Amino acid sequence: MMKAWRERSELLLNRRTRAVGGLVVVCGLLWRLYIASHYYLNPDEAMHFTIAAHDWHGWAGFYRNAASTFHPPLFIAVLQGILFFGRSECLLRLVPAVAGALFPWFSMLWVQRFAGNAAALCAQLVLTFSPALINLSAEVRGYTLAFLFFSIGLVLLEEALDHGGSRYMIWFHVFLYLAILTEYCVAWFVAAVGVYALLRLSRKPAPSRLRATWVLGQVGALSLYLFLYITHISKFSHSAVDNMYSTWLGGDLPQSQAHLLVFALKGTYRQFSYLFQIRLLAWLGAVAFLLGLFKLWRDKLHLYAVLLVLPFCLACLGAIFHLFPYGDTRHTALLGMAIAAGSGIGISALSRKHILPILTVAPPIILIWNILAADSSLTIPRDRHQLTAMREGIEFLHSSVPSGSVIVTDVGTDLILGSYLGCPDYEFDDPDEGYRMRQCAEFHFVVAPTFQFNGPADLGETFSQAKTKYHLEQPLWVAASGFDIRVANPVSESRPFGKAIAIFRDTDLVAPVVSP
Repeated sequence: MMKAWRERSELLLNRRTRAVGGLVVVCGLLWRLYIASHYYLNPDEAMHFTIAAHDWHGWAGFYRNAASTFHPPLFIAVLQGILFFGRSECLLRLVPAVAGALFPWFSMLWVQRFAGNAAALCAQLVLTFSPALINLSAEVRGYTLAFLFFSIGLVLLEEALDHGGSRYMIWFHVFLYLAILTEYCVAWFVAAVGVYALLRLSRKPAPSRLRATWVLGQVGALSLYLFLYITHISKFSHSAVDNMYSTWLGGDLPQSQAHLLVFALKGTYRQFSYLFQIRLLAWLGAVAFLLGLFKLWRDKLHLYAVLLVLPFCLACLGAIFHLFPYGDTRHTALLGMAIAAGSGIGISALSRKHILPILTVAPPIILIWNILAADSSLTIPRDRHQLTAMREGIEFLHSSVPSGSVIVTDVGTDLILGSYLGCPDYEFDDPDEGYRMRQCAEFHFVVAPTFQFNGPADLGETFSQAKTKYHLEQPLWVAASGFDIRVANPVSESRPFGKAIAIFRDTDLVAPVVSP
């Protein structure tokens, strides 16, 4: 009787795979919206909000504004549309959250076409409930929107190649262009899909109209990248890029003394580490991925195996040539689609393509997974990222800091405070220009040319230089927040909001001001 029940349940799940996937989408979206509504904007999110909130005149003005980041311009345009409806944290994060819940569903539709229902649902579960992707889609960033465009494009491409429909090929390129205009990180998968489609078209007869459409579409994609390079990428500040690659992204590029093979192997493992966050799950995911590749190769689905491996190879080459980081960061998060697909196929093989056992063990694993997953080193720890704490800090500024006071801060904190005080400042993108003083609400902000203070000594040096530059005599205030507060002070730590933002007078500094 139990066997008959399992068989009926399995049959129903296979018939209603997309409906089950829809339920997963709802659960994933609710999870993301909860996170989106409980945490304050980090400096990067505040930067995107600041650019979108800035007044611009005409398309040229918009493009200049949008090109102030290291990302293509489309997400800023989307964010500007959102600002017509409000400026709450949840609303600003709504598009990334919806996209983050939806792109795993389209990935499921893609995997379903060549690997079956069990593998497809497993891939969707991994992408939907990965702690890294949950956090990424609950931030004001364009990554998950690009992933959504790309996953839709993959489904359309498969439809075009399977049935020879040039209309689907046109729509594939439309969504491909949207992905390209949203994030540069899709480039490796774009190139891999181009190779995959070329091999598919060359291996079996295809309508000439379909071939012509694909060729023209690829020419359009190359032209789009050329346009972005000329108008945007080539204008990146070399000092800003070098600063990123020599500090927090330094480990994601091969160093001069490192062996390239070792870097490639470590970098590839770190892709699994980013997606799964827990070392044991990362290793299990890598084993399942290899098993999935073996299964594809054994079933003579060679091109799909190539499609899953090639983005890793191209992304690694990009890092070797110092074009793009290749490590456990959001910059290569799209590789998670390949990891989820391969791992899903491997797990499906272990479950003999049965959906019921996968769905039975998934809820407790997902819950434990997200409880045990540590906060990424590149995000603000949750215990000091509470929105209520930032609101208390802003209230303290208004109630306890005298009007007209001078507040010394760094670039990251200035972006956050500008967002919450209602005076986002657009001129933040070139710290090499030195200190800035600006009016914000009833305060005067002196913004140091550093993204965040690196301890009391650094803050003391900042005070000394700021006082000399602006002839400041009165007692000053300090505000420090962002990804990491490295300026510890007992006065600020004793306040409820002290973990989120340190606000104190310079006379309360534990370390003495360092003279130049």
